Amino acid sequence: MGGKDARKKSRHRHLQSLRAHLRRFLVILGFVLLTTASGKAQVAADSKAEDQLAYATALQAAIYGYALEGMQQRLSAEIIDPATRKTGFNEYLHFTALSTPEVAPFRAPNNDTFYSTAWLDLRQEPVILQMPATEGRYYTAHLMDFYTETIANIGQRVYGTEPGLFAIVGPGWKGKLPDPDNIKAIIRCDTVFALVLLRVLVDGPEDVPAVVSLQKNFRITSLSRFLAGQTGADPNSLAGLRPYAAKTAQKRFKVLEEILKLQPVRSGKEALMSQFATIVIGPASVAQRLRTDEQLLARAQADALKIIQEAGVKSGKMINGWIVKLAGIGRYGFDYLERSSVWDGGPLANVPEESIYASAVADSSGAMLAGKENNYRLHFAKGQIPPVNAFWSLTIYKRRDGYLVKNPINRYSIGNRTRGVKPDADGSLTILIQHESPGKEKESNWLPAPDEPFYMVLRIYGPKPEAVNGQWLPSPINKAR
Repeated sequence: MGGKDARKKSRHRHLQSLRAHLRRFLVILGFVLLTTASGKAQVAADSKAEDQLAYATALQAAIYGYALEGMQQRLSAEIIDPATRKTGFNEYLHFTALSTPEVAPFRAPNNDTFYSTAWLDLRQEPVILQMPATEGRYYTAHLMDFYTETIANIGQRVYGTEPGLFAIVGPGWKGKLPDPDNIKAIIRCDTVFALVLLRVLVDGPEDVPAVVSLQKNFRITSLSRFLAGQTGADPNSLAGLRPYAAKTAQKRFKVLEEILKLQPVRSGKEALMSQFATIVIGPASVAQRLRTDEQLLARAQADALKIIQEAGVKSGKMINGWIVKLAGIGRYGFDYLERSSVWDGGPLANVPEESIYASAVADSSGAMLAGKENNYRLHFAKGQIPPVNAFWSLTIYKRRDGYLVKNPINRYSIGNRTRGVKPDADGSLTILIQHESPGKEKESNWLPAPDEPFYMVLRIYGPKPEAVNGQWLPSPINKAR
């Protein structure tokens, strides 16, 4: 009997022990399962956070690089790509005809000057710009680095119209320039490529032959070729450069990376370059890299464009129906969004002290300009005509495509050089803006408008201080009574 009781007690203790082990196992199993689920949730949360950071970084890089990518496309089309090449490095491409509704170098051209463009190659040595005597004729050679920052204006406003040599020196060059007494200015550029946009005043169709002849006297030469008495581009300057061919988001970011690696890192941008390096863009090196894919990068670029375009709409001030921009143009510093919005709205903008552009899309009541329904009057009171040291003009464009307006008197702009314009009796000036002729006796002051929506650009070259500082502002555009 005693033996049976002992065996029962033993089995009972064994069962209790098994139950205790089972309970501990279940507790541990539950903890493991809970920890695993929590770990997976944490990993998922960390992955989402990392994707958000990668997107934010790509968005910022897309905004930063928008103008640079545009410059690279232009450089490729004009210099690098054999299928579209127009000229070589250190050579001007001259436009030799005034813009018309049928012929224009780009959207919204002026009708006052001839354009010439040139890309400078500063990778190995400086470049010498030779400016001829223009005998008082207005011109400016607008120099921009690859970030579209204005580095100089060589021309009437700053250096007069006498002949002169100018040296453009790239980053890192430490040599000596020969005969420095004959060089009017040494202009330093922080990027290995620079763009020159040359404008030369044309005083009407009869002045075209003289300006075409003058254009040939604007010359560019690398330092070594200048010293050797040679002209034209170095035939080997295109070695190692590839045409722009980015058709996906990833390839576009790859282009940006190549641009940034080619240019020296500017002082103050080191932290930004390190941030971009987390998504493998630019020259910096970092320990941590963020995951990206085509979808994330494409979304960042699409959103960047929306932000840039919205910023452009808000840029400048609306005054009397005119959009006037006197700050944040031509020089951008660290304001990357402004730089990109200017590139999107009107690339290669100059600084206000050289030229001011005011755009009008609405009349004084706020209604959009439309030539079919309305006649307009732009009246400058005496003393309020655009204040300039050079000249001003008002040009009209079709809103749907940005090109000039065909009309029976072949007038596409009007300004202080337009022959026959008649001031009012009190010294003021009234410009008639309408589709139909106001009558022969009034056509002297007529700027023909299309029979459709349009906009106008008031260009002020060599503006006086009161225009630059905003004391003078354009008059409102009123509907004719």
